[in-house]
Amino acid sequence: MAEELQGLLDKIQTEGIEKAESEKSRIIADAKAEAARIVEEAKKQAEAIVKKAGEEAEVSEAKGAAAIRQAARDVIIALRSDIEARLRKLTADCIGDAMTPELMSQIVLEMVKAYREKNPVGDATVELLLAPKDADRLASLLKGSLLAGLRVNPEITVGNDFASGLQIGFKGTDVFLDFSDDALADVICAFVGPKLAAAIKG
Repeated sequence: MAEELQGLLDKIQTEGIEKAESEKSRIIADAKAEAARIVEEAKKQAEAIVKKAGEEAEVSEAKGAAAIRQAARDVIIALRSDIEARLRKLTADCIGDAMTPELMSQIVLEMVKAYREKNPVGDATVELLLAPKDADRLASLLKGSLLAGLRVNPEITVGNDFASGLQIGFKGTDVFLDFSDDALADVICAFVGPKLAAAIKG
């Protein structure tokens, strides 16, 4: 009886150990599989995070580059406007200094001579619009020379639309010549402006 009992106990112990070993092996295998799954999932998440970070960095870099380009354009536009305004003021100041009554009287005489060559017969009337500061001096320079030599009567009007220079017209014709500071500044700036813009862009 004792031997049978011992045999039964040995059998139970052996079966228990085998079952425990089997369970242990299964638990270890499951743990390894779960660990592998977790590692694989972590790798995938890490790759996704890195990829997203890379995409966001590219978008951010593109936005930054676009912002820099826009800022550069804004600076160039502001600089160009400022330089053009300074150029216009400088041009107007220089024209004001250059357009003396003596120079303007020469301009008028040359225009009248050219008109007389094409219209030699009869009296003519030249209409002059002058800046207030030059009116008296220019009138005294012109009246005698125009009337005496060229049979042209000057009609002189003082205007407040420009600070220096003059405007010339011939009565009864479509001839009109603008030598005012504003008109000459427009011409000079139109000539210099594209060169200035090219220099700024360059």
